[in-house]
Amino acid sequence: MPLCTTEAIILNRYVLGDTSLLVALYTKDYGKLKVVAKGARSAKSKIAGGLEPFTHIQVSFRRREQRELQTLSQVEVVTSFRHLGEDLTKMAYAGAVTEMINRLVIGEEPSPSLFGLLLEALMELNRHPADAGEVLFWGFELRFAVLFGYAPQFVSCPVCHRPLDDGEARFSPALGGVLCPRCFGQDSGALPIAMGTVKVLERIQAMPLSLLSRLKPSRLSQREIAQVLRAFLVYHTEDARELKSLKFLRAVQHEVSGE
Repeated sequence: MPLCTTEAIILNRYVLGDTSLLVALYTKDYGKLKVVAKGARSAKSKIAGGLEPFTHIQVSFRRREQRELQTLSQVEVVTSFRHLGEDLTKMAYAGAVTEMINRLVIGEEPSPSLFGLLLEALMELNRHPADAGEVLFWGFELRFAVLFGYAPQFVSCPVCHRPLDDGEARFSPALGGVLCPRCFGQDSGALPIAMGTVKVLERIQAMPLSLLSRLKPSRLSQREIAQVLRAFLVYHTEDARELKSLKFLRAVQHEVSGE
């Protein structure tokens, strides 16, 4: 069993037996892994502090080919992103980012680009105010789609390829973008969307994550973006389940607002 060392982000962790943890990781060199941290829940454990969700770590593990679970040997914290744990909204969006990867990425196929995107998303969520969380999460979703080869089009119609103008528009998850009025008939289930929202989506897709906190979408755009991105990801991933982190956040916001 070779000893392997790589950078990793902790996606989630689960209780295993009396004293151990099962930890889901996304690693830079080995893709998504599940490792067993033996004795991590015991009072004398030296690695427990490095196994909190969202933590960026250097991890060593004993790798066995064709095994679903690997055995953790050593953990060293690189970045703890401590502000994520201090704010419920930040924590929820960080949870949504890691939940997407944990749910939608299958197998141990490595992707340094995806690892870099995950690390950057957590870094920006940690750095920016909580009210930037939603637009940062949208930026993550759109970049996730790019890496998996199904980036939506917001500049031109995906059917006729003409540039979009300021008229009516509809978003088609199946056809991969915003339809112009000439092509509405190509997808009767396309979702109505304001051109103002389309322009916001275009900017979110094009701007660096570090600058997205500057965007302040209207309430209409917020609703439409959440709707079309959810429909788009459901279509391409065939997973209609709502992200638990965002469901929890909405429930808390609803209770606080009293609506």
